[in-house]
Amino acid sequence: MKFKLRQMEVFRAVMLTGTVSGAARMLYVSQPAISRLLTHTETSLGIKLFERTGGKLLPTAAAASLFEEVKHVYDAALSVDRFVENLANRTPAEISVSCSPSLGLSLMPRIIELFHKKSPKIRIHFHTTLTQDLPNELLSKKIDLAVTVLPLNHPNLVVEKLGSGRMVCALTADHPLAKKTTISVEDLQAHKTIFLSPSIPTGWLIRSSLEAHGIDLTPTIDVPRAELACALATRSLGIAIVDEFSVANELWSGLIVKPLPVLIQFNVNLVYPKFTVPSRTSEQFISILRDCIKLHEAGKLFV
Repeated sequence: MKFKLRQMEVFRAVMLTGTVSGAARMLYVSQPAISRLLTHTETSLGIKLFERTGGKLLPTAAAASLFEEVKHVYDAALSVDRFVENLANRTPAEISVSCSPSLGLSLMPRIIELFHKKSPKIRIHFHTTLTQDLPNELLSKKIDLAVTVLPLNHPNLVVEKLGSGRMVCALTADHPLAKKTTISVEDLQAHKTIFLSPSIPTGWLIRSSLEAHGIDLTPTIDVPRAELACALATRSLGIAIVDEFSVANELWSGLIVKPLPVLIQFNVNLVYPKFTVPSRTSEQFISILRDCIKLHEAGKLFV
């Protein structure tokens, strides 16, 4: 029993398009050819992949799980395509980097800016990724390295603490608390607040840390990402409790930053595969990354 590459290709096309006709157009083959191969795949694997309903193919739970695995194969194939393209065109080296969403607003753009100034011919692939998705991206070599704000434990990954950050209050310049040097717990309890959702790790960190200090705060609004909290805060909908990187370098016009009444810290971590020797390009990027974290902790990164 083998799941051959051609079967994967047809399966993927059907999953993406939802129909045999759509898959046929995508792969430039006939509809009967797609139908035959799909039926043969289900028979040979002994797995029902689709329910046929009204001309559409509805994926089963098994198909949804299998699709996640097939995506890894295609990600690896894309990486090979890029490598071959670079060889053929003699393109300079490249690097693929990912980070936690909150670091993608100010910290990583600054690091990439400095790296690009030093190595302008190196192509950079950059995106943000949720922490739970990083192991697959790193171990499938979709990315070379990642920077995350939360702990990540995996036997095949190296996690190096680079520095730390803290949670802060972001509020409008005309907010009643804007002129206060420090904001108290009572201040927060008396005003509307915007929290990150407890369903995401940073949101859980905020809630658990406040609870550990005996602070009971019920937010007016909760959101899944820091930039959404900041966007709402600019509309005077409450005080946003977010990480300092999301509001660094005057990212949000009209917002000012105040310290929280309690210290809520998190680590900034470099993550890369344990059994892969970093390329020279990766080492250059990591060197700039380490220097930037030191500058940040000294308050000089955005000067």
